[in-house]
Amino acid sequence: MEVLVFENKESGSLYAAQVIANKVLMNNSVNEETVLGLATGSTPTDMYKALIEINKSGVSFSRIITYNLDEYYPMKKSSPHSYHYYMYDHFFQHVDIHEENIFIPNGENKNEDLSKFCEEYELSIRRNGGIDIQVLGLGLNGHIGFNEPGFSMDSLTQKVTLSDTTRTAAVKYFGKKEEVPFQAISMGISTILSADHIMMMAWGNEKAEIVKESIEGQLSKDVPGTYLQTHKNVTIILDAESASKLDNDRISLIESKLS
Repeated sequence: MEVLVFENKESGSLYAAQVIANKVLMNNSVNEETVLGLATGSTPTDMYKALIEINKSGVSFSRIITYNLDEYYPMKKSSPHSYHYYMYDHFFQHVDIHEENIFIPNGENKNEDLSKFCEEYELSIRRNGGIDIQVLGLGLNGHIGFNEPGFSMDSLTQKVTLSDTTRTAAVKYFGKKEEVPFQAISMGISTILSADHIMMMAWGNEKAEIVKESIEGQLSKDVPGTYLQTHKNVTIILDAESASKLDNDRISLIESKLS
């Protein structure tokens, strides 16, 4: 793992956006698509703001193909709580990406159609050559995507049951816990780990303990974030607060990379 610590989430988010922009520029120069796996929630919002400005500065996103990590289920696309709504509000409607290149799990599917949808999602990713850069946040219980503690490394896109910790964390978006769905559709851990490059971001003191467990802990299905240790190309992007509980050896390694 490459662990980078920044002064604050704004500078860390700008770095993440620049990594994506550099990949897009390189692929654009040879007329190739860039396939991105995208996350939602509070963690990547500043990254999306930075990407919008990069697009306005002249970097075309017309050859980007995107696959979102997850969506609540059931969930109407038009709901302000949906990740479909989030992505258009925070990113897609502000840049020159093509509608046909946007893929988000469909929370409007009938339950009996979900298995086929999930299989098609996996096939679509493979048809487009796999994900170049996968953006991740990290849940308070170590979940990546909506892959909660207990999920195996070989899991694929599927319907999942959300933990109480995850549902409680979502109350700030829904207002009341009873409004938070009990289920979601999520890329699997195997799907995430198949990406060429993974960028995981985490901000704030509340993430410090789970960041430490994910980076320094033993590989464990109880903390899905530890599965990232098995990937050959992972960049962990932190602010000083989220990195505050890393051990001295780790801190001495990353202090030289402060931006």
